[in-house]
Amino acid sequence: MVISVPPYQRYQNQDVKILYIDEEIFSREKILRVLNRRFSDVHVAIDGEEGFQLFKQIQPDIIIVDINMSKINGLEMIESIRNLNKKVQFIVTSGNDDQEIFIQSIEYNVNHFILKPIDLEKLLSAIHKSINHIQLERELSNQKNLANAILDAQDNLLFVIEQDDIVEFNQAFSLFTGLKKRQELHKVICISELFVEDPNYFYPKNKSKWIEEFFQNRRNAAKVKWKGPKEKETIYYMKAAQIPGGKQTLFVCTEITVLEEEHSQNNRLAMMDPLTKSYNRLRFEEILSSEIRRSKRYEHPFSIILFDVDHFNNINQYFGNQRGDEVLATISTIVQQRIRESDIFARWGGDELILLTPETNSHGAVVLAESIRTIINSFTFPQIGSITCSFGIAEYSACKKKTELIMEAGEALKISKQNGRNCVTVNKS
Repeated sequence: MVISVPPYQRYQNQDVKILYIDEEIFSREKILRVLNRRFSDVHVAIDGEEGFQLFKQIQPDIIIVDINMSKINGLEMIESIRNLNKKVQFIVTSGNDDQEIFIQSIEYNVNHFILKPIDLEKLLSAIHKSINHIQLERELSNQKNLANAILDAQDNLLFVIEQDDIVEFNQAFSLFTGLKKRQELHKVICISELFVEDPNYFYPKNKSKWIEEFFQNRRNAAKVKWKGPKEKETIYYMKAAQIPGGKQTLFVCTEITVLEEEHSQNNRLAMMDPLTKSYNRLRFEEILSSEIRRSKRYEHPFSIILFDVDHFNNINQYFGNQRGDEVLATISTIVQQRIRESDIFARWGGDELILLTPETNSHGAVVLAESIRTIINSFTFPQIGSITCSFGIAEYSACKKKTELIMEAGEALKISKQNGRNCVTVNKS
């Protein structure tokens, strides 16, 4: 892989010490070649124990470490080093996109987090940012504006609150909120208006007291969703800490939008049946349990429709399993085009499919099932021709258990089969 690296990344800062720690031989040798071509003072360790000893000997400026190691894992080593040195720059790599690991890395003040396989351009960019940070500290170490300069060099949003007033914030915070550095600020109401209500993230019940509610979490940290002046929603991991020697509180917000989106996408994929592009059985049961609770609370009706393909085994036998899969995928498309957005459709198992219809009694469910049955019956499937489906319906009533409701729909489906198939039956229980 050929990477074009600007000259400043290739030759400058030869006095910067870099320690690289990775147990994977292939990855270690590959990254080491890249580092040695660009920096003159590079050290390598094959595990966490050796890495910690090397750190104490050479006192590196930048540590690149893989989070997954056998003897001492990366987080344990980082914690030990942070107890000795608060300023060393950490670049963490990991082959695992576990959200908890990322959150823990933030808590240990890791500067950059890169997923494996390592994108060399991202790695070199992270090193360059760390070098800039190191240089900035060296250049401004004896100047009064060191604190502000470091704050403004951070990608994280930082702001300081004292007695409900914002007394300081960095450039990243200014860019996100649109507030100017010299603008006179009063009250934290400008912060409270940023919060977006979402059950997955911290949202204050009383916006005027959001700081008190935030600190009710003993970790003094939470995931928040904020909306800036341009209506762009961004997700942050927000931490807070009391500044020693005063009444000021520092808030640090690290953006995790991409990580959250990837996590949500992985969850969605885990809940979906890949063949029919509908929910799988596990997810359907979760939604059904939730709908039962809602129905009990608000006394709203709902029904489920269980159906399958008539003589599906014959289709597989005579036309092949691939053709059978195509039949299920086509039927799934027909159903999803017919139902409402509020209806829940899932693959129950094999050729059995299931629908949950909120705010719908058994009569409404029959109308829906009949329309689906008619569309499927009139559709011509390639190389197969006409196909029919049988349907069983059960309506929820008070105190009925989830298993009972599903069993009633299954009994109704069985009756449809006994009555010659290609029909709809309602369980009257």
